[in-house]
Amino acid sequence: MTGRLVRLRALRPEDAEDIVRNVADPEVVEFLDNWAWRPYSAEDAREFIDRRDPSEMRWAIDRLEDGRFLGVSGLRHLDFRNRNCHWGIWLGPPQSWGHGYGTETCRLITRFAFRQLGMEKVYLAFYEGNERGRRAYEKAGYRLEGTLPRDAWRDGRLVTSYLMAAYRDDPLYSE
Repeated sequence: MTGRLVRLRALRPEDAEDIVRNVADPEVVEFLDNWAWRPYSAEDAREFIDRRDPSEMRWAIDRLEDGRFLGVSGLRHLDFRNRNCHWGIWLGPPQSWGHGYGTETCRLITRFAFRQLGMEKVYLAFYEGNERGRRAYEKAGYRLEGTLPRDAWRDGRLVTSYLMAAYRDDPLYSE
């Protein structure tokens, strides 16, 4: 998939080095699930790249202008019966933030989920404090659907998680 700013492609073995470098940055993993909080090795990255799970799809995010690896995005919990799935992303390094790469990635994958996979709803979750992410998700047509107080243990305390979703019939995606 290709947009104006990014190209989404299959993960490759040579992405392992970029993945390790990015998840070693505390700013990149600040709002990620716990998988990135332990020391993350090249072997961990290779296992992640090689892992095949029929309930998920993942893409590398490359900056279109120069092919630079920016992160990973994907769909998981693919539920074809109920026609919904979960979307997630991480981008790094922080210098790549604020340029629209995340918003465009969100739109491309959400559109793919609706048009190619037949989903009716794509949802995501984020932790309190991730206002940059929230703004990107809103720009991509996602709306707040729920709040889960004291949902996740982060930095020695329980924090709130928020749920957002986009729907197939949203004008942004029904065009």
